[in-house]
Amino acid sequence: MALLRALLQKLSANEPAERPAPTPQAPAPEAECVKHLRPLAERRQLLAVRHQGSEYQSLILALDTQRQLLWLDELFPRALNLEPGDELTVSYHENGRLFEFNAPVVGWSTPQRSGGLALPLPEQFYLGPRRRWPRLDVFGWYPISARLGVPGLSPLCGEVLNLSAGGIRLGLTGDWRPFLHHRDILPLCEFTVAPGLKVRCRVSVCAFNLSQRPWRQTRVSLSFVDLPTDTRNALAAFVVNQQSRALAA
Repeated sequence: MALLRALLQKLSANEPAERPAPTPQAPAPEAECVKHLRPLAERRQLLAVRHQGSEYQSLILALDTQRQLLWLDELFPRALNLEPGDELTVSYHENGRLFEFNAPVVGWSTPQRSGGLALPLPEQFYLGPRRRWPRLDVFGWYPISARLGVPGLSPLCGEVLNLSAGGIRLGLTGDWRPFLHHRDILPLCEFTVAPGLKVRCRVSVCAFNLSQRPWRQTRVSLSFVDLPTDTRNALAAFVVNQQSRALAA
């Protein structure tokens, strides 16, 4: 009995001490963008998606906050030229406010690159008025001529009515409505704002109408598609400078 008691004491001495229960860790704070994306996912809100001048629609399939991924449904119409790393611009606007961010494609839900798209949750996004850039009316006091490329036609010449770092409104003499279509990407818009500040890029057709005043002309609103960042910044600075001078006059 003494030998058995000694053996039991030895075994109990070798048993590891009972470990304290791990302290539960507080969940990681939710990314700021998720607060805006989650309501859109819950109501299956259609989103606008842009890639290299083309426009699509999609909706959020899932928010994977553990892996910091956003899963979008397959783009409509189907995008056949997407590659890993291609940047998409995703946006939604309502009541004059815009939510928008850029993110690269990092994966697909199937090896055939069909179905859902995976994007990293954006660290930066824009949330604010839909019109992000101040607009400057130049018609009648600061003449700016522009050339607009329309497929099937020689370049059209017109006069800039107003401009911003996001786009312009152009007056084209005559009725060109049959050749314009909403959301079309036009291959060329070219004009010089000031010495050293020349704009040359593709544009997207936002709206157009026929006006009879001061003469018969087609007024078309265009947004810049691939304007270089330095040119956009210079154009924004020009607009702000001209507005400041007008206020000081």
